[in-house]
Amino acid sequence: MKTWNCVKGMSSGPSGPTSDLSTILKNRSMFCNKTKADTEFVVTRFQEDLAWTAGLEHLVSVYNKGSSNFDLSGATVINVPNFGVGLETVLRHIITRYDSLADTTMFCQGTLADRIDQPMYPLEWYFDFASAEDVKKGVKGVLTDSYDVPKSQYRFRLSSDSCKSVKNRNLREFREKVVGIPYKYLVEFWVRGDWISVRRDAILKKPRDYYSYLYDACQFGRGTFVEECWFLERSLYSIFTQPVRLLFKYAVDSAKEVLIK
Repeated sequence: MKTWNCVKGMSSGPSGPTSDLSTILKNRSMFCNKTKADTEFVVTRFQEDLAWTAGLEHLVSVYNKGSSNFDLSGATVINVPNFGVGLETVLRHIITRYDSLADTTMFCQGTLADRIDQPMYPLEWYFDFASAEDVKKGVKGVLTDSYDVPKSQYRFRLSSDSCKSVKNRNLREFREKVVGIPYKYLVEFWVRGDWISVRRDAILKKPRDYYSYLYDACQFGRGTFVEECWFLERSLYSIFTQPVRLLFKYAVDSAKEVLIK
């Protein structure tokens, strides 16, 4: 594992989105004096070596879905089942840490910016919130369907034999019947990939039971890839910024008790 000298340096300020890892990590020395109470990186790992976390380990919590022999000195490593990819981690962390969340949490995949279509800003940008209204950060895009269909149908699907949704729902049905926040075609934002940050006060606007209910509803245990993961990716921005619709009802089954026992 590469080591990193924690020397405070001059920052040139965040640049635009990029897939260049050296640019993303350029000002990581700014995190030297941070504590996990105010700044936390929550990383979903399978086989990645996480070399990019050098110098940040004191702020890192790894949800390890790969070999249980994995260790990262200075970081918190939590071995968990390998299903649900990074979206399962987001809900798991919120449910288990609801009463002790950092001021700002960044959720990350084990490899940073490994896709050109899902670039990132420099790390410090994810923790620089200008106002109380700036509740969630990432590289945003307008939420659209992936297929050429009438916008009234919202048929976004990734279904295959290895990736299916519970009750064979499409995105519109998932949003209305599970999330409780209607899908606003060509108006709503989503954040590309699993590199997003959110403030604690934004998370706490919804009760832990709501996140537990979402966890149950997605049934992540069906496999590594389930369609709800992609539905959630396109819903997180709204979950953290929008209220559920009036009279929306949900029931908690077992997730909270299982995850925080």
